[in-house]
Amino acid sequence: MTLLGDAVGLLGRVVGTVARPVLAPLLAPLVTPLVEQEVSTQVSHVVSEHAADAPHVPPNDLLEHAMVYGDRAKLHIDPTAVINNALFNLSSGEITVERYAFFGHNVSVLTGTHDITTFDAERQVAVPKSGRDIVIGRGVWVSSNATVLGPCRIGEHAVVAAGALVTGDVDPLTVVAGFPAKPVKKLDPPPAA
Repeated sequence: MTLLGDAVGLLGRVVGTVARPVLAPLLAPLVTPLVEQEVSTQVSHVVSEHAADAPHVPPNDLLEHAMVYGDRAKLHIDPTAVINNALFNLSSGEITVERYAFFGHNVSVLTGTHDITTFDAERQVAVPKSGRDIVIGRGVWVSSNATVLGPCRIGEHAVVAAGALVTGDVDPLTVVAGFPAKPVKKLDPPPAA
């Protein structure tokens, strides 16, 4: 892990959910290019080392262990996907990560929610069992510290910038950034094979 990676990880933990809405717009222009460059370098290294048909690096570090909350049978990850230390919450739906999708560190993919019309102990347990599925399409890059809330579909080859909050569908070949995430760029399609 590099110093930049350590700093970004620490920043993500310090900022947390309380300060994130205020600080994210201020820090995103400074941090996003550095994080994207670091993730790109790391992914290039992993791909070149394991390019055959084994894209997963054997876990040897906490940054490579995904966390799963809920029924693991509702989590579908293609063997070519790289998920690092993502958090998957499966309380209220299924999550699918398609071919060649990859995540930076500390990505949260959350189907779970609570019924805001209930109160106290009832609110704690008022969780729908389905209806908030998330699909992360082929070749999607979800950058470090991004959060994806269900229900949504992120289209093929889209990019979610570092620290973004995805609250709905993302079109294919679209870069989204911000809190909440909004389209910032349209990408050219990949060359025909």
